[in-house]
Amino acid sequence: MRITFGGGAYLDIPQLSVAIDQDLFPQHGLDVNVIPFQSGRDAFEALLGGQLDLAVMAEFPAVVGAMRAQPFKVIAELSQYQATRIIHAGDAGIETVAQLEGRPIGVTAGTNVHFWLENELNAAGIQAEIVSVGPSDIVPALARGDVFAGAMFPSYYAGARTTLGERYQEIPISSYNTHFILVASQAIIDRNPDAVSAVLSALLEAEDAVIADPEASHAAVSRVLGGTLRPEDVAAASASYSFNINLDSALIELMVDQGVWINARGSIRGDVPTHESISAYIDAGFLSALDAGRVTLD
Repeated sequence: MRITFGGGAYLDIPQLSVAIDQDLFPQHGLDVNVIPFQSGRDAFEALLGGQLDLAVMAEFPAVVGAMRAQPFKVIAELSQYQATRIIHAGDAGIETVAQLEGRPIGVTAGTNVHFWLENELNAAGIQAEIVSVGPSDIVPALARGDVFAGAMFPSYYAGARTTLGERYQEIPISSYNTHFILVASQAIIDRNPDAVSAVLSALLEAEDAVIADPEASHAAVSRVLGGTLRPEDVAAASASYSFNINLDSALIELMVDQGVWINARGSIRGDVPTHESISAYIDAGFLSALDAGRVTLD
């Protein structure tokens, strides 16, 4: 069975790297062509355009897809990034969101980062100047002093630390984790559901290896990335993630909250998303058939 799979930063999903490195897909009767993408949003667009059968991405694009009634299903959550932060180059004594009151904060508008930043500002009871900046421009804007702080995608954290050097400061954010999810096109679900099950089986087997031997999985990620990251670099980065293939109600609740936020901004017209409308885009049947204990949906 031939499958076209859209992947992104393999640090986020070591299950995929281990499955590639250990030839687990062929062992499950699959010929998988993995295509790297710069972002999960790009991979999702390719999937909706018929270029991919499955893709991995953060949860936010799937909310947009559900609100636009696009043909896909969330099959499983693969991992979570748990070290979200706001970065600034100010005084080391600025350690909380409340201390950012009135200051300009760079963020890419309409993204999951914008979502959690607004929630953090509201929770702190403050107002700040939100400055819309492209993803790759936030760190340069910080370095120049165009903005006081930056809320950015995690893939830019390391670059911010390198660019800012001794000026680098961060404010940890605990209210939001990025959920990396496995999404299948409705076409592959309808045409070849066995292939979807086989992909998920291989990833579950790979996750067992990730948990049983983290050092070997770090080396596998390094090899799949062509040595651009050393195993010790992968190990350091992996400390900020949890790797657990599952489907739970917390994911749906987060996606509903994001959908309500998108609707309130007027970005997508239509009904306000609900638990029921978002749940219609979650297909727990594949994971439940393989390991029912990993599915905890209301």
